[in-house]
Amino acid sequence: MRLRELFVEKLRNLGIKRIGVKIRIPRSKDIIRSLALEVANGKAEVFRGDGGINFSFDLEGKYLPEPPEAYVGTAGERLFGKEDLIRGRYFPIIAVDCRFYDLHSDKEKRKVHLQVTKTLGTVREFMWDEKLVVAAKDFGVGIYCERLEEFLLGRNIDEVVLLDPSGDEVFKGEKAECYVIGGIVDKGENRNLTKLIGDELEKAGIKCRRQRIELRGDIIGVPDRINHIAEIVLRVVVDGSDAETAIRAVQPVVVAKWRLRKELPKRAIRLRLGEKTIRVLAKSVFREFDWLNVRQTDFYDVCREERLYLVSDEVFDRIKKLRWDEKRKYYVLS
Repeated sequence: MRLRELFVEKLRNLGIKRIGVKIRIPRSKDIIRSLALEVANGKAEVFRGDGGINFSFDLEGKYLPEPPEAYVGTAGERLFGKEDLIRGRYFPIIAVDCRFYDLHSDKEKRKVHLQVTKTLGTVREFMWDEKLVVAAKDFGVGIYCERLEEFLLGRNIDEVVLLDPSGDEVFKGEKAECYVIGGIVDKGENRNLTKLIGDELEKAGIKCRRQRIELRGDIIGVPDRINHIAEIVLRVVVDGSDAETAIRAVQPVVVAKWRLRKELPKRAIRLRLGEKTIRVLAKSVFREFDWLNVRQTDFYDVCREERLYLVSDEVFDRIKKLRWDEKRKYYVLS
């Protein structure tokens, strides 16, 4: 259950249907989520009564020209605050370890900075600010710590899940107190840095379950940006989604097309036309990829890039009835 849902549940249990605001809050499309964040961040609490306010919001966030039954503020007849709201509920820590930040190029550093900043927005969709921990590099978001191992041991956390594309386990949604993501642009010479983060944590006595996020048996097609990895994990462990559904919800089209480029040639057949050999694919194959975030136009784009010729199912079946050359592994149009 996300923080917003928990906040609404708490209000409903108290019989509150209209909520007011007596503090300044950031502009937001979701007023209820913003109020939940203010309470969870310890900046305000919920108080009984109208607080002298003549307008309110229902629990879906719709404006109402009526006084509230309770309000979010800093003084009054207290109903609940942060600890009452989150007590006994599961909200993990998302830790981004940037200890290898200085090994990146300037362009890569900008990407890391952007992705970590966006990760705060992701965390706020599910939880609140202090559930994001950023180690070794202070970007002004979440909780900053110089060394992640010191932070974890200070919280009595001696086991974490490290999200590592080369991990020896597959992430299946097991709950952990902390999920660690490398603050890394995972390209070229940076590719093994996530493993080194795990090694350093284990030297400090913290057990690391090194888990990779897979999509149908492959890491290709799994988004690799820090904020996307965080969202996949939170959709699974907080929302209760399965990993495949979470990946598709987060997956940029460009990443989905990477996977499509790998999968489509497997489904093509080779056809010999005189002196030329082409690869042929049935148009209906597109329907097999509802697990990727691609439209039919994306499917056509990849087929064009891979030089795959699309034909109807009827033509595809007729090709498969042609003579098969076992040695050269193609069908022959005589």
